[in-house]
Amino acid sequence: MAYSSVIFDMDGVLLNSLVDGEKWKYRAVDRALKEKDVEPENVSRDGKDAILGDKGYKACLKKSSKLGLDPREIWSLVAQETTNARGEELRKGNFELYPEAEKVVKNLHQKDIPLAVISNAPEAAVKMMIEYFELKQYFKFFAGVRNFEDLRDRKPHPNHLELAKAELKRDPFIYVGDSDSDLKAAENARMDSVWVKRGGEVQNGHTFEVEGLGEIVNRVVEDQSE
Repeated sequence: MAYSSVIFDMDGVLLNSLVDGEKWKYRAVDRALKEKDVEPENVSRDGKDAILGDKGYKACLKKSSKLGLDPREIWSLVAQETTNARGEELRKGNFELYPEAEKVVKNLHQKDIPLAVISNAPEAAVKMMIEYFELKQYFKFFAGVRNFEDLRDRKPHPNHLELAKAELKRDPFIYVGDSDSDLKAAENARMDSVWVKRGGEVQNGHTFEVEGLGEIVNRVVEDQSE
């Protein structure tokens, strides 16, 4: 079928930030922990993922409390440090748009299909990416995690996708993601989804899959029933 609005995930879909085992991200967490007098070596990678918010609101709350940290303060500090780290990686040229990402976005925009970006990254990081690559004019809406309380609504919760739907307005919608949380969020928001494979673990629950973004335009715009 054809779709009237397209919503993209950021990391692993538009932006190749999944480089070098995401060491840039964990270095940023380490800086935040040190600022709060916590030795990073004493916190496991799973623990750092929890503090990042990658495991959701409750996990962040629990791990922060175990470390004797105010969860709101440490998450906000980590969000700031990781966003700063993203900026540094962008300036160094270590982060790039995936091949065809800009072309696909421009192509869909030219076909008058409203576009959005919904990410589990801090919202400041999403804005940075869009502005750095001069893509802002093509997206009608974007959102990331805005604050600690907003972690409750991160994917796979559908709320951020529902916000995008309200802004884009044109049904049917489709969400383009690369992870299980993306596909579940789309299902929870009652929309179709595209799994961008990228060589990752096999995912289930998507409407169709693609190897790269270049395949999306025809799949989205043209009626596949013909």
